[in-house]
Amino acid sequence: MKRSEPFRFKRFSVNHSRSSMKVGVDGVLLGCWADTSFAKRILDVGTGCGVIALICAQRVPEALVTGIDIHKDSVEEASANFAGSPFRERLQAMQMDFMAFPEEEKFDCIVSNPPYFDSGVSEKSSARINARHQVSLGIADMVGKSSRLLTENGRLSLILPSDQHEALLHAANLNRMAICRLATVKGTETSPVKRIMAELRFSSAIGDECVEADEIAMMAKGTEPTPRYRELTADFYLNY
Repeated sequence: MKRSEPFRFKRFSVNHSRSSMKVGVDGVLLGCWADTSFAKRILDVGTGCGVIALICAQRVPEALVTGIDIHKDSVEEASANFAGSPFRERLQAMQMDFMAFPEEEKFDCIVSNPPYFDSGVSEKSSARINARHQVSLGIADMVGKSSRLLTENGRLSLILPSDQHEALLHAANLNRMAICRLATVKGTETSPVKRIMAELRFSSAIGDECVEADEIAMMAKGTEPTPRYRELTADFYLNY
């Protein structure tokens, strides 16, 4: 199989020829949007090639970042990407089932471009399909397990298909969590919303308590980024 060229960011490069999750807009956007400013320990669930973990490590110079994935080739490629980065001493990749992660471990932030959503696709013929669609771990499992791994003031940040909003709210309520930040994501100003980014924190109240809402359109004309998308990602993309 022909090896793809590495994706080059301003401060690191990412090889993604072997990983179940390649470099993509969703992962980059979530890595840039998630509030990781206070974090000392960050967990990237379904790390794939490790791009979200690398973005978090660049954004928070003091943070220790762990990326986990069930896919062996992804973990090996993420490990190599971490080793080749300026943040190598603060990054770790592990082959691990999220639901089996030891709960004595605690994290300030958990981030995921979820391999774990129910898109209605049942075909499981490739590593990427297995990664991009719910196989054995759904939103309820994702939120429930995260609630047991987060510190008291910890945050869970996800990017999901927009039709999963209600399922996310339900899972949050069951685990004493609430959405504290929410962003809708669409391709252009006139496109329909396809994704949401949501950040959850612990709460004693029931229901959506979003205190910060945002709307992010990525492209203005053709391949020209909107000012908002450029603002979020300017520290990473080479062509800005």
